[in-house]
Amino acid sequence: MVPDQPKPAWRERLDRIAKPRVLISVFLATSAFYCFVIGRDRYTSVSEFVIQQALPLEGSSASVLAGAAAAPQVLTSLVDGQYLQVYLESSDVKARLFPDGKKLEQDYRIKLPDLRAGLPANSSAPAQLGFYRKQLSVAPQPLSGSVILTTSGFSPKQAFNLNIELLKQSRRFVNEVNQSINADQNQFARKEVELAESNLKVAKRSLELFQEKHGNLSVLTEQSAASSYISGLESQLVDLKVQEAALRRQYRDPNAPEVAFIADQVSELEVQIREERDRAVSKNGRDLNTLALEEAGLVSDVEFATQTLQSARLASDNSRRESQRQLKFVVVLSQPQLPVKPDQNWRWQAFLASVGIIIVAWGVGGFLLNAMRKS
Repeated sequence: MVPDQPKPAWRERLDRIAKPRVLISVFLATSAFYCFVIGRDRYTSVSEFVIQQALPLEGSSASVLAGAAAAPQVLTSLVDGQYLQVYLESSDVKARLFPDGKKLEQDYRIKLPDLRAGLPANSSAPAQLGFYRKQLSVAPQPLSGSVILTTSGFSPKQAFNLNIELLKQSRRFVNEVNQSINADQNQFARKEVELAESNLKVAKRSLELFQEKHGNLSVLTEQSAASSYISGLESQLVDLKVQEAALRRQYRDPNAPEVAFIADQVSELEVQIREERDRAVSKNGRDLNTLALEEAGLVSDVEFATQTLQSARLASDNSRRESQRQLKFVVVLSQPQLPVKPDQNWRWQAFLASVGIIIVAWGVGGFLLNAMRKS
């Protein structure tokens, strides 16, 4: 027998290079065969909408074509679109659209020869949610503030119907959020008005009871009348004292009947003035000073409650108007259309992804081999 001849060095090097290339070729051929032959057709439906306020923000324009002037509105719409993106991809929306998991598995079941596309039978809830999220794409646009909604399906109706249902869910979400916030604001404003009305009734009732207790008369008026009356008596007292002084100069006898008559009037008038003052300010009398302070406090309470009620009503009206101004609604810029032919983009994207995997693996593998050889 002839012993095996050792392979030349160039042949060994060629074998080392040929084996990875064969594997790469098989992988790319398999990927291309799946992407362009076996893979099931996918259909996509696209719609575009914007979340717009009923009235523009202060200092901005209501038009979506207003350029830089509409920047605050664009930012608001962008934030709303990001919230909506999270909501549409949530399990709540999935449960609303597909309450029966078995029906979801039946609608998107796996069909031969493609064993990768579709939802397996008896799949778990997280698996169903993950599959549902793959069937839609919500992309808020930073420049315009609009939202591009893309849905996919294995049939044209699947993609179209899913897009329509998600638009309905978007409208419902925007309406519910606005209505709940506005309802809370308006309810708080109404409670403040009711509280102010109650406080005003209590203040008025306290003033009425005070007036009924003291003869339905104004204490301030009574105090003013009493002061005027006492001032009149004091004026008469001054006149009588002047007359008394004149008579005492006229009659040398201080006990003369004319002098005694005027002196008795002066004494009686002084006693009357003293009694009127005691009756007006003493606690045993009418105590008009204390009553005046009490009445002034009650009147002040009524005035304050009235102003508070007016402020609460104004705030409630402003809250109602602000709620109407901040109402938002979904404006559909582009309605979804029923797909007429399969979307081929996914095939090229999947194949190019396979090529990218090979390039990355080749680069990383070559780097590691060189590093191992140098070490």
